[in-house]
Amino acid sequence: MSITASTKRIANVHSSKTSLSLIIHGGNNQICVDSRDIAKEFGREHKSVLRTIDDLIADGTISRHEFVPRNYKKRGKEYRHFELNKAGFLKAMPFIGGRKSREGQRRFVDEFLRIEAALARQSKEQASLAYQVARSSGKDSRGILTDEITKFVAYAKAQGSSNADRYFSNITKTVQKSLLVIEPHVTEVRELLTAIQLAKLSLIELMTTQVLTEGMTTKLPYKEIYQSMKKALDGFVIEKTQILGG
Repeated sequence: MSITASTKRIANVHSSKTSLSLIIHGGNNQICVDSRDIAKEFGREHKSVLRTIDDLIADGTISRHEFVPRNYKKRGKEYRHFELNKAGFLKAMPFIGGRKSREGQRRFVDEFLRIEAALARQSKEQASLAYQVARSSGKDSRGILTDEITKFVAYAKAQGSSNADRYFSNITKTVQKSLLVIEPHVTEVRELLTAIQLAKLSLIELMTTQVLTEGMTTKLPYKEIYQSMKKALDGFVIEKTQILGG
């Protein structure tokens, strides 16, 4: 199974001692680990971990379906890192070493197993008719909100906003955070929601759409509309649900 090309780090997995990070690509339930996190957990320099992974890729120990090379920025410079899926990590693990390698191996393997179990439980729920209905409804509400955010971005630009394009991701994140506690790092969040979570998210998306629509109709300043949206979400009292909680 290959790893999807895009990713977004969203939240941390909280385990014993320090925070442990894994990534879920929601489109195919692929669980991955970042080479920077391996270096941290194993007590090695990241450049040493990169060399080990490079060698394992070069000799075919780690196949092309088991990793994705990525770049990250730090202080204006770009640096390399890898995402390894479970197979890639398990193949690399014995060769990485480090002063904390045994503890790091145990913690990562335990976390892979925990998330796999959570995904298995979730897949049973997603087979239900209730999930299919909620999924269909959720697509509709997301599309409606997406269209309205697009209009709001244009509205903000017309009023002089130089960073209006940021509202698309900002509003989406605000809507999700009003309902969900997301762990671990997750891409394609909707793919990991249950029927109940999808139904709640759809309600919040439609409410957000209404606030944006009313604000633009009455020609309020774009900043005021955005703050009204955030206030409406804050006032929407609902118990937050945790994605893939332990």
